[in-house]
Amino acid sequence: MRTIDISDLENLLPEGWLVKAEGLKESLEGKTSDERREIFKSNPIWQDLLLVLKGLSNNKCWYSEAQEVMSDMDVDHFRPKNEAKNVTSDGKTIKRDGYWWLAYDWKNYRLSSIYSNRFRKDKHTEEDKSYGKGSFFPLRDGCNAATCLDELDDEVIYLLDPINPNDPDLLFFSKDGKVIPSVTEEDEPWNFSRAQISIDIYHLNHTPLREARLVVWNICQRKINQIKEINKKPHRTAGDNARIEIIKEELREMRSKSSEFSSVAMACIEKNKIRMVA
Repeated sequence: MRTIDISDLENLLPEGWLVKAEGLKESLEGKTSDERREIFKSNPIWQDLLLVLKGLSNNKCWYSEAQEVMSDMDVDHFRPKNEAKNVTSDGKTIKRDGYWWLAYDWKNYRLSSIYSNRFRKDKHTEEDKSYGKGSFFPLRDGCNAATCLDELDDEVIYLLDPINPNDPDLLFFSKDGKVIPSVTEEDEPWNFSRAQISIDIYHLNHTPLREARLVVWNICQRKINQIKEINKKPHRTAGDNARIEIIKEELREMRSKSSEFSSVAMACIEKNKIRMVA
């Protein structure tokens, strides 16, 4: 996960989209949940923003950093529109009213791969559990769900949000391609829980994802090992220095926001304590 800057998104909206969205939002007032579902079904204008959202991340899912080439992407409502679910500590699923009043708010949209947004089992394992965000939006125990825009800042949410610059840093990666919390439960229990729950809900350890990240980690590690071997030389030549600079430029490209799984490359570089400039 990398931070996504949506500050300019409003200027990229299709002509007339905001007017249409405002009209649809007004049409939801006073409607029953079933009536609102019909309006959503007939007017999914958030799909009109798919290409715009893709442009902000170089076609990468905002949760997993995977580029979906052979499957569709979803425009996810970060706060679910129809209903919101939470799972209690004793395993019970609690449903509450969805954030229908944010259904046509562009600030509530996130670009998501199907495997992060919809319930799916990992067919590459024998595990029978399904993962995916669906309508899950867990809040901290005792926290009241917002019922209007003014109350959003009072919510204490579990899910990591890619538009929050503080959230992506709570995820790290092991050398086998697995996503792990970047903090320990002992040092930062709340942030650890947020990371762990987000990993499950976003299905971030889906086997094909882990395997793709492993490829990136191994490529990055090989480049780093080349730098380490050159640095061990007691007398480096101008050619050695040039080679190190070429490799570091390749690493910079791997960790750039436009590259797939760039956060994996960043984790590998950090773990190896390789000094990078810019």
